[in-house]
Amino acid sequence: MSAKSLIQIIAVAVLAAACSPVPPLYFGAPQEPISGIPPEKLFTSNDASINSDAFAKRPPLPGRRGYLETIRFIDDGVKYIDPFAEFFISFNGQMCFRGLINRQLPYFENYQNYWCMYPAFVNNVEELENNTTTVNSVRLWCILEAPQCARRIGFWNFLDESPWISNSISAETRPSREQRAAIEHLVYLMGGNVRNVQASTR
Repeated sequence: MSAKSLIQIIAVAVLAAACSPVPPLYFGAPQEPISGIPPEKLFTSNDASINSDAFAKRPPLPGRRGYLETIRFIDDGVKYIDPFAEFFISFNGQMCFRGLINRQLPYFENYQNYWCMYPAFVNNVEELENNTTTVNSVRLWCILEAPQCARRIGFWNFLDESPWISNSISAETRPSREQRAAIEHLVYLMGGNVRNVQASTR
């Protein structure tokens, strides 16, 4: 087998893996030095601890969705923009987004990283309009007392130079106004308090 044939076979295998329509059913392993979580405690999408109702601390307000319905509504909103994106509550009670989050390089996304934040650390949820792409987003801001409360967890990607911590999480979603209200309501259900409620821009 010639070197040229070998290179062509490798190129085809890499392209086939990169163009796969289904991302891995894996939320990315927290890196040992950052999280300190042993490998046997890692979770996947089939883990029963995902979206556990143990983190629902308050009953829903009258006429509003319940805890699990609110999580599903937010997840549907991010999936509307990116079918491989996800929103879920992690095994330790953090609100997590997977997909094109806090990113400027969507073609480098490998869906093995996610951004998480505890609901108690959410200062406000902002609805952001994008007049260029018309794909709006929401941004969850950290409280002043925990200024870098958003964490990126997962595999290191040498093409991605974004930091592992941030003061906010931004996710494209639709409809952004209703999604913002749903995230604020979920923070309330999980025992947190959104400190600054944004008036709708529309």
